[in-house]
Amino acid sequence: MEFRDAVAARHSAYMLDGDLSKAGVTVEDVVERLREIAPAVPSSFNSQSVRMIVLTGDDHRALWGIVEDVLRAKVGDDARFKSTEVKVRNFAKAAGTVLFYEIDALTDGLIEKYPTYASSFPVWAEHGNAMMQYAVWLALFDMGLGANIQHYNPIIDSRVAETFDVPQGYRLVAQIVFGGIAGEAARKDKQPGDVLVAVGHAKE
Repeated sequence: MEFRDAVAARHSAYMLDGDLSKAGVTVEDVVERLREIAPAVPSSFNSQSVRMIVLTGDDHRALWGIVEDVLRAKVGDDARFKSTEVKVRNFAKAAGTVLFYEIDALTDGLIEKYPTYASSFPVWAEHGNAMMQYAVWLALFDMGLGANIQHYNPIIDSRVAETFDVPQGYRLVAQIVFGGIAGEAARKDKQPGDVLVAVGHAKE
């Protein structure tokens, strides 16, 4: 897929299943693709503070079981929780989840080394993580897979870290759910390009 086609095709796909074979790929193919693109994604001062953990199969389902348990404990097991329960269980039907982490110690090291930019480094780190998320999302669509992005952190962080032996110092930032496309989601209205992009000129 051409880059511009991948950019145009990427959207939030919520109707997912665990069948990657429809796209002619395997979990191993997904992991290998992420390992190929991750080093190429830019980061401020080449800090490379993003880490990813890919969960599939029983581990993927265990993650969404944790999310369901944590949310039920907060919301209560009543009518208000039903729509959330359906949504979370749909995520569990997908093939896997990519967990995105930040190593804040690397950012702290830059703050100490370059104090002039101290207030900017945490912001730039978030920018770098967002670029990694977008690159992964494009890669998944390029492979013919569907995906959506979630943010159940920080309420799930401790359970996830304990269950999957996440290294200390990793801070969870986002979760991308991926899988085979089981149905098309409704497309959202987008502003046209000439509204979003202007050409600047110096004042006369």
